[in-house]
Amino acid sequence: MNKEELRYFKEKKGYKRIFEGIREKYRSLGRLGGVVKLDNLTEDEKEVLTNHFKKDYRTKKSASIDVAKFEESLKNTRFEEYTLKDILEYYFGEKLTSKKEDMEILAKEREEFFKELFSKYQECKCIDWLKSLYEGTAVGVRAVNQRYLNDKDGLKKDIMYVCDAINNLPVYKGEKKRLPVFSSQIARNPHYFDSNTEAGSMFINALCTLLGLNEVKGSEEISELYYNVGILIDEISNYVTLSGLLAYEGDTENQVFKAAYESNQVLQVPLLNLSKIERVISPSKKVYVVENPSVFTSLIDATSKVFPLVCTYGQPKLSSLLLLDMLYKEGTEIYYSGDFDPEGLMIADRLYKRYKDKFHFLRYGVEDYLKSLSNEVINDVRLSKLNKIESPLLFDVAKEMKIIKKAGYQELIIDDIINDIRLIEEGKGGGKIKVISMPS
Repeated sequence: MNKEELRYFKEKKGYKRIFEGIREKYRSLGRLGGVVKLDNLTEDEKEVLTNHFKKDYRTKKSASIDVAKFEESLKNTRFEEYTLKDILEYYFGEKLTSKKEDMEILAKEREEFFKELFSKYQECKCIDWLKSLYEGTAVGVRAVNQRYLNDKDGLKKDIMYVCDAINNLPVYKGEKKRLPVFSSQIARNPHYFDSNTEAGSMFINALCTLLGLNEVKGSEEISELYYNVGILIDEISNYVTLSGLLAYEGDTENQVFKAAYESNQVLQVPLLNLSKIERVISPSKKVYVVENPSVFTSLIDATSKVFPLVCTYGQPKLSSLLLLDMLYKEGTEIYYSGDFDPEGLMIADRLYKRYKDKFHFLRYGVEDYLKSLSNEVINDVRLSKLNKIESPLLFDVAKEMKIIKKAGYQELIIDDIINDIRLIEEGKGGGKIKVISMPS
């Protein structure tokens, strides 16, 4: 092939769109043929077409190019010894292939890619995740597939590190490790599995796949996911505020919890300390959970008696959920009160789904909502969140909120909440308290 001779086509600007169109036709048909349509013809393109088809295109704005006739036009020229395919492959610097051929090549390469990984990790804990990636069922598989096309070597490196991480999760040994330490042990880099890295995102999705979860979003869901496999993050700022509860490490009573209980003091417990606790109990077998710190402190001020209380500070952090999980395992009845806005109802709904048979909505009737009304208008975007509520016990108040479109706050019914808790603790509630629960 005389490349000097074929350079003619690269030097002529008019061939660019024509050849690109013919190449696309080849990719779809798997052969040279069909018709290529060009709109808004340039002067260079008009010149090329005029020369090839011996027809005046100078006044044409568009053209339909028959590929077979275009190839025929090469005969009786200095390029007649070349096929159109030869010319196109020289022009683009690569072999002409159809979409079908590309897919077959890609499938074969992908097969070899995973075959190597399967061979390396066949007897390891990560093999189920690898199989789900290969089969296309893994969480986050679309991102993996896209990266396979753009960065195959980097992807393989990250997959192997994620496999090593899965095979060495701290939970297998009953241990807990901080993420930077764990990351350093696996990849010799404390930030390798940070959630904002490709490897970190893949690791999170791999854990979701293995635990049968959907994709997790937000720092709290990620913290809980990691905690379930023995990995700790955000141990200090992730804390829970409580009173009136006791805790045990094995058979040994935790002295900090005990001292706070005996002196009726509020206790703030960071995840760092809570992760060492094995059991938390409420002496009354009940716990009252509130969304806002102002309501929590008002309940503390309202009585000299020790009440089992927990404050979530809005959306429950991992520390709050771990504490409630331990109370739930002890058979504790959980009473929850929060704000009347879409976000508040979603928190209540989330906790209900988690602790269903032991969960009670405290002051969540329509009349409570009306009594707690503020002047804050809720926009339609926020109101649309109410459509995600799953608990039928919240349907009435959610319906009323969509009509009134105003938020209600715990602080405006604080006296009712305090009175209800007193009645429940004294066993004198009967039909007087406003608790909504699933029938047993």
